[in-house]
Amino acid sequence: MQDYKRTIKPPPEELCPDGQCQMGNYNGAVANPDLLKTSAPLGFPLPRFLNNMRLKEWQAYQLSNREWFICLAVYNAKLLGIAVIMAYNKKENRVYRYERKVPPWQLHLPLGLDKSRCYYYSNNLNIDIFNNLKEDTIEMEFSAWNFAGLPAISGSIIARNTAAPLVIVHPFDKNRPLYSHKALMSGEGSLTIGDETSDFIPEESSVVLDDHKGFYPRTMKYDWITTMGLDEEGKRTGINLTRNQIQNPDKYNENGLWKDGELYPLPPVSFSRPDGVMGTWQIRDEYGWINLDFHPGSDVPIQFNLGLARSDYHGIFGELKGTVSLPGGEIVSFEGFTAMGEQKEVTL
Repeated sequence: MQDYKRTIKPPPEELCPDGQCQMGNYNGAVANPDLLKTSAPLGFPLPRFLNNMRLKEWQAYQLSNREWFICLAVYNAKLLGIAVIMAYNKKENRVYRYERKVPPWQLHLPLGLDKSRCYYYSNNLNIDIFNNLKEDTIEMEFSAWNFAGLPAISGSIIARNTAAPLVIVHPFDKNRPLYSHKALMSGEGSLTIGDETSDFIPEESSVVLDDHKGFYPRTMKYDWITTMGLDEEGKRTGINLTRNQIQNPDKYNENGLWKDGELYPLPPVSFSRPDGVMGTWQIRDEYGWINLDFHPGSDVPIQFNLGLARSDYHGIFGELKGTVSLPGGEIVSFEGFTAMGEQKEVTL
């Protein structure tokens, strides 16, 4: 195991002073993550509304208890809006997917996480999330019904912050930023699918938040995996691992492990799939810290080719196995953790 260190510092008071984005890794929330204040993020001056058309934005939440792994997402690709609820039954290895593709103005993504709302409403799918990270809470209400072949679903969850966040502002290019705020939280509430209700008990349930904005290249590529739960000692533990298009991943990456309230920055990783997307994913690093295998269970693909717009996306639920070694010699086991991974190559 080789030494690795990534500088984590307090967030800046102003993210883009004089149009220059403050790239870095931060240990607290960015108060006003307005990437549209960045000067010429696409490499040449454009009006704000044209820059906005290239800014991909989403808020996503992964929730896990003993029985279910839930993913909620409100995603604005500017050419398209997507609101989705995915519910993975761990025992049955089955995914229930409820999705609406809509004009982007029909959904709302806020600026920041201080007393803000992220929401989408329709005649058969609702997501309403109140972010109040100054009070260390997020309140989530969601429901969907009248989807062919699927039972009705509804949930009401309160997430409470339990660990230092993983906040990044990273360069795709010199002044072309990606912003993300990820946090591990406890979850309390209930989920109802059909006639069955499953409780989210704070001592057993966990939530991962991802507030996300970035001037991605026109063809967006990344590999990602996350999991959260209780380890063998009963400590709340989670991990986020991503390989994306950011420059200088030794300095700029969004890889981290949470355990018992502490955040541990991790080295850059690679994803290998020698047997294809539904075969075992091998997740490794060059420093000897990360030795994880992801075993896919259920895939939720989005694939199309319309010429100028293409998608080769796999959102996969499955089981994570292996270990992560931390400075000081501690080895964290993820044997049997349910995880969600993505392999994404999308042109929009």
